[in-house]
Amino acid sequence: MAAHVPAIEELQKERLKAESHQKWIDIQLNTFTNWLNLQLSPSSNRIEDLSTDLSDGVKLIQIVESLQQKICTGKVYIDDPTEIQCLMNVQMALDALREDGVRTVNIGSHDIVNGNLKLILGLVWCLIQRYQIALKSKIPPKKLMMAWLQSVLPDIRLTNFRTNWNDGKALSALLEYCQPGLCPEWRSLNSKTGLENCERGLSLAEIYLDIPAILSAKDLHSADLDELSSITYLSYYVRRNGPGYIATLERVRRLLPDLRVMDFDRSWNDGYLLKRLVEAVGGEVEEIEEMDFNEPACWPENVRKALEGALKLEVASLVSAEDIADPDSEYLGVMALAAALCALEPVEKVAESAPQMTSCYRNQQLNLDLTFADGKGFRVEELEAVVTGPKGAPVDLKSIEFRKARTVQGAVLSFIPKEEGHHKISQSDLNGFKGVTFKW
Repeated sequence: MAAHVPAIEELQKERLKAESHQKWIDIQLNTFTNWLNLQLSPSSNRIEDLSTDLSDGVKLIQIVESLQQKICTGKVYIDDPTEIQCLMNVQMALDALREDGVRTVNIGSHDIVNGNLKLILGLVWCLIQRYQIALKSKIPPKKLMMAWLQSVLPDIRLTNFRTNWNDGKALSALLEYCQPGLCPEWRSLNSKTGLENCERGLSLAEIYLDIPAILSAKDLHSADLDELSSITYLSYYVRRNGPGYIATLERVRRLLPDLRVMDFDRSWNDGYLLKRLVEAVGGEVEEIEEMDFNEPACWPENVRKALEGALKLEVASLVSAEDIADPDSEYLGVMALAAALCALEPVEKVAESAPQMTSCYRNQQLNLDLTFADGKGFRVEELEAVVTGPKGAPVDLKSIEFRKARTVQGAVLSFIPKEEGHHKISQSDLNGFKGVTFKW
């Protein structure tokens, strides 16, 4: 009887492995279906069963047209199409994708008409990579995304897109990075209430950051979380002009208040912004006098010198100097590099009652983090501040949407100036609290 025990154990292991694989497939199926339905949202059509609902090609064509923002060329057979007509519909969609540079290797029209779920999921992932993540980099988007996440969440040890996200703490910390004050208590979240943490994080992201909850809290909390599902959801944060993109841009702007930093691609081609950012966080760029920012042929060398300065600060770039200097460069590599440098922001100066001054752009939100040496019992309602505009006159706080929010360390103040130029913020009453640190 004992001789059969190893065989039984192996069978149990195989069964558990199969169950885990099926859960992983189910999570990916749910996430990808939700993502596709977002693309179909302008119409009344929805996908309920991914293995059958694309088989006539009609919804697939609608999805492709939504993603490409143009009409596919050819006749669409809508009313009770025959098998041949279904194949023609699907082929029309695949041709439009291939013409737009989407790699659909080993996926044919028969696979979709016949409901080959594995290949259909592969096709959806191709769509997500091309139109959602929208990167053509030589470096896998997964690697660039992880580099950015590790830089903006230095207090969390991120190593993967699966188990690191199950308890909701990493998501909550990401929300706080994107919008300070949105989830300041993320450090104190209990991992034992992971499902509730995930539910709250997904809800806050949808309400305040306009991030669609294509991934359910149950799936995010699952030990079988599918990596591609997690990447698809998190890509909403790092996409161009997404909340993570904007938050990183704001941090660069705060470090370079005299410059107009508009993006993470062409603005960085000549190496000047990168040079200035390295210097702003305490680094040095050698041979500055030899840098020519007007001659495109000099840009790769300019960037190389700036990258060498970053490397001395122990910040390495995943993208090369040539890639950053390329006018067609993609933003995520530069964005990850900028986030890593911003994480080295110099130690904040301690102030008591002296006004703090910064340069603002009109309609660009400015955040001011306050840290109290002894903040126990502090109430954010007790904190009052005076904002002085560029002309030296006090600004009506209601007119600039002045907000106060409690954080673990103290509070965060934010406002949206109506005028460009230097604004002063001074505290009129700190109710005895001393050691206020202003972080720009």
